[in-house]
Amino acid sequence: MTDKAAAEMEIIREALAPVSQPRFFHFVMPKGKDWAGIVVGIGLSVVASFFTIFAFFDGSIESLIAGIILFSYPFYFLGGLISICFPTAIEMAIRKLRETTLKSKTVSFGAGPNGEKTESSKGTVDEGWLISPPKIKQWHMEEPYKEDDSGLLLDHPTKTGTAVPATFTVRALINLTKSLLLAIGGVLAFQVTQNTDGLVFILAVGLIAFIFRYSKVRKWRAITDLPTSKIRSAAVGKLEVFGQIRPRKSWPPTINVDNDPSKQLFGMGAWYWEYGHAFSWEEYVETKDEEGNVTGGNWEPRSSYDRQRRNSGEWPMLVHDGTGGMAIQPGVLSGGRKVREWDRLDNSLWRTYPSGNVRNCKAKHVWFGRGWSMGDPLFLSGYASPRDNASLESENVDRTQGYALLELGKKGNSIGHAVTVHRGTELLALQEMESGIAALLPSLCMIAISGVPLLMYFF
Repeated sequence: MTDKAAAEMEIIREALAPVSQPRFFHFVMPKGKDWAGIVVGIGLSVVASFFTIFAFFDGSIESLIAGIILFSYPFYFLGGLISICFPTAIEMAIRKLRETTLKSKTVSFGAGPNGEKTESSKGTVDEGWLISPPKIKQWHMEEPYKEDDSGLLLDHPTKTGTAVPATFTVRALINLTKSLLLAIGGVLAFQVTQNTDGLVFILAVGLIAFIFRYSKVRKWRAITDLPTSKIRSAAVGKLEVFGQIRPRKSWPPTINVDNDPSKQLFGMGAWYWEYGHAFSWEEYVETKDEEGNVTGGNWEPRSSYDRQRRNSGEWPMLVHDGTGGMAIQPGVLSGGRKVREWDRLDNSLWRTYPSGNVRNCKAKHVWFGRGWSMGDPLFLSGYASPRDNASLESENVDRTQGYALLELGKKGNSIGHAVTVHRGTELLALQEMESGIAALLPSLCMIAISGVPLLMYFF
């Protein structure tokens, strides 16, 4: 391990120390732009409260209560703006890493020993490497499944550890408060009016929120409950791995986007390119008063896009964590990041210009390529299954390496396992993680509090 890598490892461990053990409650002080969001959220809440209260206030206590109850509706959404500005400890740990070693790390690989070229592995807010991975010249190209000389990747979860969310955070308490306020307000309004519309709305919102959050909790649980395996000791069944994408056979050919040698993608494992015509213009839109009289207008941007051609493909890949490599089933790595983009202005593409009062009409040819390139990080929580003999023989795989006889995919025989494919480390895949009770309790309270009166009313 180099001195630089050792220093980066120490920074990661220090940042993760506050979230390495379970805690019941964790308070993190907001910083910077968080305070601006909190101030805006509170300000809008105050304005909304005055508007709703005084819009219904006619001097009676009943109208004042009605205004307070109705305030719970806008506050439910404004409270979400406030809560999201209170970061969790995991988010703060990642922010600290961004300020030091992370900084949206983009890794450039250069050329390999035989001139192999691949795209840079771009780092973003929630994707990429924490520590620079092995370069192409360090890969065993003739024996792709073989252990690296440097051993296990430095930012493998078994070295950095797995983040653990607190049971409750300030964000969770705010979300619970606004949900309780909305549900209780809806019940009080129902008792006064005997109108079930409000309760039905709250129940629907609670159900939608529960479904959305439950899918996230399943994903977080699947990642945290299943230890990240070292590929060298992997077995058939549910499996979670983190490693580097590399070729299984020879180096992938260069992709000529739209068959144009001047637009190329290098070292792509899974790729997609598209060519189209992009149009943009500004349209003058009149503004009118309540009586329909024109009072002015604004120039507003408009755009359209016509896809002309596209193509996609895939090259045999494996994921390597330093201890060994494991084949990836075709179709597992769909989508991916945008790798390159090209454009060229050409106003002759206009067949007919937009109607109305328009200006700045522009047209251009647009090409872009996206996908997964060799060297990209891959975190995959899925399934390992035996490979077929044909593929093993075609690659002349050493059958004494048990992990090389398996392949990673999305389908298996484990019911309820949430499959996760992420272009980055486990930590970055979990940066939004909350405890199950913090994530689900607000929506469950809304469902229970609004659902019971509805059941009693109809049955």
